[in-house]
Amino acid sequence: MFGTLIASLALVLSNPSVSGKVLLPVPGEVIAGVPAVAVAPVVDPEAERRFLSLANQARQEAGLSALQNDQGLSEAARNHAVLMARQRQLSHQFSGESSLASRLAEVAGLHLDLAGENVALGQSIELTHDSLMKSQPHRENLLNAGFNVTGIGVVRSGEILYVVQDFGHSLPQYSEDVSEELIAKTLSKEREHAKLPALQRKQEAAVRSSACSMAQQDSIHNPAAGPAGRYILRYTAMQPNSLPISAAKVVSDSSVQSYSAGTCYARTTKYPNGAYWVTLVFY
Repeated sequence: MFGTLIASLALVLSNPSVSGKVLLPVPGEVIAGVPAVAVAPVVDPEAERRFLSLANQARQEAGLSALQNDQGLSEAARNHAVLMARQRQLSHQFSGESSLASRLAEVAGLHLDLAGENVALGQSIELTHDSLMKSQPHRENLLNAGFNVTGIGVVRSGEILYVVQDFGHSLPQYSEDVSEELIAKTLSKEREHAKLPALQRKQEAAVRSSACSMAQQDSIHNPAAGPAGRYILRYTAMQPNSLPISAAKVVSDSSVQSYSAGTCYARTTKYPNGAYWVTLVFY
């Protein structure tokens, strides 16, 4: 299942009375102390690169791998930063705006099973980064070992920097043939672990069609009919080699001798960042 980690909202200004404070704005309310400016918000690529460098420096010091910059995530972060600058608000989702998962899916072609976001504003790159690192929820996003990609958007509006850091855990995208082969290897290992003979694999085009029917309906219920079997499992997974808990009983059944697997990778309303729809028929 796709997960999201949303940090609280950080306000960092040079005024010592508000530096490092966490702000939770009321929808529709402008941020006190942030003047309205006639200057149009401008993306600051150099500031984005600096924030990325500081983030990866912190991760390196924590013994974590560096985040890879993704163009799609960067576009999503910039778009949201522009909205914050225009609204003079810190928010993870404005009225009429898509959720984080959908927002990332709209511009990024990644297969994500986890995403997170930090938002902040300030007048200094270094001070804003330091404040994020001193805030537990923001720090947890920046130092989350599960994240491997990021997109950072920084928009200048007058002297104020509006910052959005989007994070994700990107997974490989496999074709139907490859994903079905990965399922076959997993089933083989499970049968070996149960000290049972390997299952014979059957190629049934109708089983794959059944999986794709589920994806088209965005539901595991009432798919197109496939071959009948002793057991039929229908499920979704972020990775094709992850079997559902219900598979354990079936795989350990010594009377089962063969199976057919069908998969279909798709982005749907329920899974905007992609999922594998799987049908397994055991005979």
